[in-house]
Amino acid sequence: MTDGRSEIKQAEHVSQTQRGKRVCEWFWRGAALAETRRALPEPSERSVELARRARHSADIARSILLPAQPLDDASIRAAASELYRESAYWALCSSSADSSEIAGTVYDESVWEGLDLPLLARAVHASERIEPLRALLRAGSFVYFAELPRAERVSACLELQELAQLLCERLDARAHALRARYLERSFRLGLLALLVLAGVVGALCLRDAHELAAGKPWTVSSSLGGAGCVSPAQHCAQSPSFFFHTTEEANPWVEFDLGATKSISRVRIENRQDCCSDRAVPLTVEVSTDHKNWKTVARQAEDFTSWSVSFGSVEGRWVRLSTHKHTFLHLAEVRIWP
Repeated sequence: MTDGRSEIKQAEHVSQTQRGKRVCEWFWRGAALAETRRALPEPSERSVELARRARHSADIARSILLPAQPLDDASIRAAASELYRESAYWALCSSSADSSEIAGTVYDESVWEGLDLPLLARAVHASERIEPLRALLRAGSFVYFAELPRAERVSACLELQELAQLLCERLDARAHALRARYLERSFRLGLLALLVLAGVVGALCLRDAHELAAGKPWTVSSSLGGAGCVSPAQHCAQSPSFFFHTTEEANPWVEFDLGATKSISRVRIENRQDCCSDRAVPLTVEVSTDHKNWKTVARQAEDFTSWSVSFGSVEGRWVRLSTHKHTFLHLAEVRIWP
């Protein structure tokens, strides 16, 4: 029986580990990136150089076919067609450079055999144009293109342009695939960050929702001419800088009655906002369950604007804030959390 329970626990541990790895992989995409790199190996320097030639030839062809140019001029169409044909040739050489040391070093008509039928079909506007496009690629030259009838010259230029563009896009397949994986990683990690942020905000909101001093009555050791708010309010229009103000006396204090014994572990105190913040120093936080015996849980000995302090959870119904000197005491807000 002991061995059986041990095997079950071990199997559960393995299962949890595997689930954890799957979750990490979903966010990090490490295995997917590795698989993409295996499927699309990094090109050689020679392949990169030939790909650069392919793109440059296509760029030059596009530049001479700008709308401002007379597009029906035979020499311009012929030159552009020949440049697009060169672009297609360099692109095909780039694709085979990793397996052939002589790729692109001399003109080799057999390179055109590397064109697959689906790619050619995408480059032409009708299936019957596939074989004429093959012929253009083999027989093409700027002289050949210039002597074509005008309509065929325009059609040939457009088809060669489309073919060159498709082949250049295929050269970018690895970069696009890796970029897609990195974008997936960024998106999913961003989603994780948003979820974590939402969880933190939710936790803070939930904690604020359980704030203990809100709406609870408070009393003070003395009151200076009715200054401040009326308990249990801590915010009121007639007193924007503090919610209570004692007279000048020895050891002034403000005390909250939580209504029942609660677990308390954190207090945040906002000092008077407009002046005289030093009057609240040193400030002591005490907690009591019977209103007779008090336990000090925190003490602030330095001047402050806002003071947030956490401490080990203690039980208490009454929370008292006092300063042990002869002074006035006035605070802008007191918040208490379990």
